[in-house]
Amino acid sequence: MRTVYRFLLLALASIVFTRCQKELSYVGTGDPGQVVLPSPLAANLQGNVLDENGNPAANAVISVGSQTTATDSKGYFRINNAPLDKNAALVVANKTGYFTAYRSFSATSGTNQVVIKLTKKNLGGTVNGINGGDVTLSNGTKISLPANGIVKASDNSGYTGTINVYAAVIDPTAADILDRVPGSFMGNDKDGKRVLLSSYGMMAVELESTTGEKLQVKSGNTATLTSVIPSAALSSAPATIPLWYVDPSTGIWMEEGTATKQANSYVGTVKHFTYWNCDVPVQTVNLSATFKTANGQPLVNASIVIKPTTGNYYGSAHGYTDSLGQINGPVPANMNLVLQVQDACGGAAYSQNIGPYNEPINLGTITVPATAPGVVTVKGKLTNCSSTNVTNGYAIVSVNNWVRYAKVDASGNFSTNYVLCTTTGLNAQVLGVDMGTQQQGNVQTLPVALPTTDFGSVSACGTSSTEFIDYTIDGTNYHFGTGDSLYAYTGIDSLGGASANYTKVFGAKSPNTLFFTFYSTGQTAGSYPLTILSAQNYSQTTVVQPSNVNLTNFATSVGQFYEGSLSGQFKDASNVTHTVSCTFRVRRIL
Repeated sequence: MRTVYRFLLLALASIVFTRCQKELSYVGTGDPGQVVLPSPLAANLQGNVLDENGNPAANAVISVGSQTTATDSKGYFRINNAPLDKNAALVVANKTGYFTAYRSFSATSGTNQVVIKLTKKNLGGTVNGINGGDVTLSNGTKISLPANGIVKASDNSGYTGTINVYAAVIDPTAADILDRVPGSFMGNDKDGKRVLLSSYGMMAVELESTTGEKLQVKSGNTATLTSVIPSAALSSAPATIPLWYVDPSTGIWMEEGTATKQANSYVGTVKHFTYWNCDVPVQTVNLSATFKTANGQPLVNASIVIKPTTGNYYGSAHGYTDSLGQINGPVPANMNLVLQVQDACGGAAYSQNIGPYNEPINLGTITVPATAPGVVTVKGKLTNCSSTNVTNGYAIVSVNNWVRYAKVDASGNFSTNYVLCTTTGLNAQVLGVDMGTQQQGNVQTLPVALPTTDFGSVSACGTSSTEFIDYTIDGTNYHFGTGDSLYAYTGIDSLGGASANYTKVFGAKSPNTLFFTFYSTGQTAGSYPLTILSAQNYSQTTVVQPSNVNLTNFATSVGQFYEGSLSGQFKDASNVTHTVSCTFRVRRIL
């Protein structure tokens, strides 16, 4: 299981570096109050989704623009050539029993990394639709609904029955806030200008009928929110503060209304329900730097935190280095700061004091010494079927559920880094792929060794690496091939108390997607009932039986391929029946 990043921040909110392959906290231009325009690009995206306890969240549906995929049994997902944006890309994660999660971030042309921690959707209480009333959570947070002021979200018709109020407090001072914050701490003020936010309390609220219909506040009415201020922030909390909500189409916080400080809480009125946040802006300057290991390799996908050296209640910067070890983005201005490279447990593998700064600063190259705890480089050289160097290929590297795709250089060398809180009992796995000859080798495994885990020569020969999904829906043909987002895996589930294997196959290439699931008692070729299918933009599909997956090859280990076909029908949310057929060959990644 993946160990959760524990960010030991003294600050409330976080600002995010804008050129990293990263999960974002703050996103901004370094110049609050500026209008930021879209800057689209297509780039690879991967990430990990966690449940409320920090464990991998399997089967979370991931949406990026028109592309959709789902997390595997380790909470991992990957989309190649995803529709992103240099200033504000958006990833949406949905999983039954949780609030919809958003991650907004500033994308690069490389492989972007995000981490999303879900918020459990618990029933806070019920309210009568005619009389209205209050729901109070355990920490004192309160949601007050107006009498005769709630409607069905689908058609705005009045609703007078029992209202289920689902609510959760999101503590901005918590150690996991960088994973859990909805979207990021990027916002647009009431004039439409981009600002960075420092939070004094946030919550998630959704209303439903007893049958699960979505409800909202009736036009012309308001509900009242009482948000308890975290104790660490109480002394610096202003008398009044702007209210912000997450725009689900962008993942950006939007300013709407104000709240007033009453004792240890902020009280304000809102016109609709979603995520709500009490925030003030944080002034910033732009900072850039490049991180390398002691052997001169870029420090890849490393968690970087820059925060005030004192316990003052200010914003801190967080992000992940890109494939060249670079960071670039806003940090708190005019403050003494400490820069940390954090390990997977939130400890500081390396730190140094920097600042204060009142203008943009480039720190140049920062070399993390070989004595830094937990920093390990995984390296090797790919060779092809002629025993010469692979010049067009990559290694799929996995350590403790973190998957990396490391491209080779002109000499066939590959290298990637991990910053671990422990190496005890950990193994690294490498699979070599030669794109030039469409060949791959077998998975190789070594115990993780510090500071370098060297696989030496890794063969990318022996098995065709060609992948594809060719499918037809209602007579229209679609194709996913090598280079598109294709992956599959098998896990263990329980059906009626009996253990069973479930296999999921995914394919995506904007704007089309397809993924399906089937169960089997063993891991052998055969015909299995199709249990779940999602295709294109059809949602809430129901498989019409009999629909079958006919597997001619079952991938029993990582790196092997699932091969076969499926045929059948499914009904969409409008109960319209569609016919689907498919042939596929997809690599098992877990």
